[in-house]
Amino acid sequence: MRIDSMTYLNTSLPGIQSNQSAIARLNQQIGTGLSMLNAKDDPVSATKALELGNRVALRTQYAANQDKVELDLQYQNVVTKEMNSALNQARGLLTSISPSHTASLRNVHAEQLKSVFNHLLSLANTRDPAGNYIFAGFETTNIPYDNATDFVTLPVPLSSYVGTPTPGGVRNIEVENGRYIQANDNLDQVFKSGIVGSDLLQELGDAIVKLPVEPPGVVITEADLNGYVALLDTAIYDLGLIQHRAAGALTEIKDLRASTEALMLAEENMLSDLTQVDKAAAIVELQSRQTSLEAISRAYSITSGLSLFNYLS
Repeated sequence: MRIDSMTYLNTSLPGIQSNQSAIARLNQQIGTGLSMLNAKDDPVSATKALELGNRVALRTQYAANQDKVELDLQYQNVVTKEMNSALNQARGLLTSISPSHTASLRNVHAEQLKSVFNHLLSLANTRDPAGNYIFAGFETTNIPYDNATDFVTLPVPLSSYVGTPTPGGVRNIEVENGRYIQANDNLDQVFKSGIVGSDLLQELGDAIVKLPVEPPGVVITEADLNGYVALLDTAIYDLGLIQHRAAGALTEIKDLRASTEALMLAEENMLSDLTQVDKAAAIVELQSRQTSLEAISRAYSITSGLSLFNYLS
């Protein structure tokens, strides 16, 4: 069957235009690395890509929160470990002395206990690398424990806590959708725990003042020493509870991070499959279309140049 020039031109011109459009699109895809240049190209995939992008962004924030909680707890653990050592050192000093010992020996213990007292106070007022007081609750710019004392007069003042009072002051950070982990602890249960009305720092201050005193002053008694030791035992126990809670939270974060990273990787891969172009395949298709376009264009040029006379002859 014979095909006239007009029919051929009408069918080949759309082919040229289609190839040109496809080539332009392939060049854009290769240049940007994206398979979808506009949402209208594939509305369904575009919607899925948007949802995945939002999930990846949210999970990235959760991962950052996990890192923040972990760093805070690790920093707190270093401080509480040192605090536990100081409390045990104070206990050792008080259990190894007796009212029957000489005033000079008791004075040596008092001076050592004073050093421990100052170390405990310094630890309670620890600041993180950002300059925030880690045991001040939400009042992170205020020094939590202000215990200025001359260790001379009795009674020693109560410790003045200016942070967020118990039970407040703990920060719960969202580490997964609807899941929170406590990032810090309050020392009130350590410094004002166990024996009703007792204040750990005040009692240690009293011991420092009483230890070297001789009659007719306020002489320290075995009952006093036993009371200090009992208070320290309670504080050490309560500090252990804080350390145990923090250790459990760190384990929880470790397990959670593995889950978060696995889900994020899966979602990122899914997003990549939806939005990223296969450059190798796109280049092959581009080359194929360019070859086809050249062939069609040559044929179109030759055919469009033929006159009706050429066909009739």
